[in-house]
Amino acid sequence: MRTDTDNKKTTVYLEGRINTDNAANVEAEILSIVNDLKPGQEILFDAEKLEYISSAGLRVLMKVRKQLGKPITITEVNRDLYDIFETTGFTDLFNVKKVLRKVSIEDCEKIGGAPNCEVYRLDSETIVKVYKGDIYTREKIEKDRELAKKIFTGGIPTAIPFDMVKVGSHYGLVFEMMSGGSLANILSSHPEDTAKYGKLVAGFIKKLHSTEFESGSLPDARAPYLRNLKYLEEIGVYTTEEAERVHELLRTIPQRNTFIHQNLNPVNIMLMDDEFILIDVDDSGVGHPVWDLMGMYQVYVTGAKAGWTKPMMGLGEDVLKPLWHTILHSYLGEVHSDDIPEVNRVLGGYTKMNQIFNLVTDPTIPGDIRKPTIEKEKAAFFDMMDSLYPVPRWI
Repeated sequence: MRTDTDNKKTTVYLEGRINTDNAANVEAEILSIVNDLKPGQEILFDAEKLEYISSAGLRVLMKVRKQLGKPITITEVNRDLYDIFETTGFTDLFNVKKVLRKVSIEDCEKIGGAPNCEVYRLDSETIVKVYKGDIYTREKIEKDRELAKKIFTGGIPTAIPFDMVKVGSHYGLVFEMMSGGSLANILSSHPEDTAKYGKLVAGFIKKLHSTEFESGSLPDARAPYLRNLKYLEEIGVYTTEEAERVHELLRTIPQRNTFIHQNLNPVNIMLMDDEFILIDVDDSGVGHPVWDLMGMYQVYVTGAKAGWTKPMMGLGEDVLKPLWHTILHSYLGEVHSDDIPEVNRVLGGYTKMNQIFNLVTDPTIPGDIRKPTIEKEKAAFFDMMDSLYPVPRWI
């Protein structure tokens, strides 16, 4: 019996037909695999090549579940087999996942992207977001789908994915095509409308930041920063003392139950029937507006100046710089227009947390320049850390 094993799980591939003729042998093989599991290791069944399973085969799976004392995941189950599992009640006892529809992006127009994903137009009515990287497992993406539904029902205009698919070796989500396209597409074609959309986006973001969720219903917006901090300390980028200083900086940002998207770049702001719709809500949570503002600064200012926004979203500094100024001016209000330079300074300081993490994890950075660049960025970050505070102060 074919298996794959890593530190976290062993995958058992169920193939052919399992019936009274071979159930005893299959049972012996599977139980042998179960007995060899290391502490904490999970077992998963892949049924992509399973053609049929009889009641004798089902009893084998029940024995495994009984021995482990918890539900087991069975993936890539075809429609006919799923009907068997459902009719016999196995979908209540096991985590049974249907085989995903396969989608080809060959000859499809690429309409957006980010370091962790690419977005393609499948047809006039649908797009597919293709996830890249080992962390984007089926389980994680399903969890993100549920988060999107929770955000939508909480009053945030969000695109709800209606189908998970397989795109080559990657997973993807299919969305309805927004009739107006993304803000990036619009401004790429009509840069003369930058001021108009900057004001509209500012108003939209203020509504997001005034939408409250029940305590504990969404993740704390600081969670990704705490994970990154822990990782950087573990690999020695930060000393224990340095990590504690960063941790204290994060603690000074007040906790709130208002919505935070975490990635409000122009690709993730879509337009449909003259209304903005958000996509890519995977990292959304609740917290102080500064979390969104620092994320935007990193794209609209730092990224645009560095030049990586142009190939990624079709917008360069010539559009993003005035767009950011209009957004920030409208967001803060005319009465606080004199505070814009100070707000930008503070946001630039906060974003150095992400820049350090990106310098560490970006595989395209040559090894001989990675370390000195990280040390330079760290020095600049710690030099200004004591002058950073949640902005805007009056929100």
